[in-house]
Amino acid sequence: MRNAGELKKYKFYLKFKGGNNLIFETNTDIRTAERNKVNGGLFVDTENNYTINLAQLESLNVKILH
Repeated sequence: MRNAGELKKYKFYLKFKGGNNLIFETNTDIRTAERNKVNGGLFVDTENNYTINLAQLESLNVKILH
């Protein structure tokens, strides 16, 4: 069981072009987080060190945990 301090706000289900999938929990809402432009790509960074290239997403689903 997790500590209350470890509870995350969102659970994301990402499907990338090319067929890769990623499921993770985070406090960062990547749907509205600040975007960073790098070499023509659009990226979002999460507090748990994921960097998501939004141009590579095929679909994004989110479950709000609390």
